Amino acid sequence: MELIVIAKPTLFKEECHLVNQLFEAGLQVFHLRKDNADETGYRKIVEGISPEYHPRIALHHFHALANDYNIKRIHHTESFRKNLTTNILPKNHILSTSIHQLSAIDDIAPYHYSFFGPVFNSFSKPGYMGVIPPDFHLNKPNSNTKLIALGGIGLNQIDQVKKMNFDGVALLGCVWNDPSQALTTFKKAQAKCLAYTQHLTIQP
Repeated sequence: MELIVIAKPTLFKEECHLVNQLFEAGLQVFHLRKDNADETGYRKIVEGISPEYHPRIALHHFHALANDYNIKRIHHTESFRKNLTTNILPKNHILSTSIHQLSAIDDIAPYHYSFFGPVFNSFSKPGYMGVIPPDFHLNKPNSNTKLIALGGIGLNQIDQVKKMNFDGVALLGCVWNDPSQALTTFKKAQAKCLAYTQHLTIQP
């Protein structure tokens, strides 16, 4: 079961240090999404992250920065994807996107994986409500695009997401709402996801 961490929407002190700690602990994919940051801000974050981890960063904006750093992952937001004027996507990158309706999965076949949500009520965006019922089960269509659950996912929701048949989880609020606990929270989530991947017994 894949585990992805998405950046806190706003810049904050010690962010790069904490992200490096998450990578050192085994984080495989970090989505850099800062809707209000400019290119300089993006560069500052990337340069604050150890170069050995740059291939694990997925850029949501300023995709050209991938050429300046060893970044292998590009994310197309839903609005960006819908406004693309060509069906030719960049090669030699791992591509991800976002959908908010499962019916849209037919439109994202070229992508390696996609976020879907909000699955639960958001921790970080008050009023941003989950869109699927608690007994939801994902019947995966004939697609190679993995679906990653996003929205309102904390340690207590990972088991439920697994039962829903998603390919992985993306964490945001549960990691960054208390940065002092970010590393501890990540490690607990990582243990749950690894246990599912290795078919081990989940400890409460």
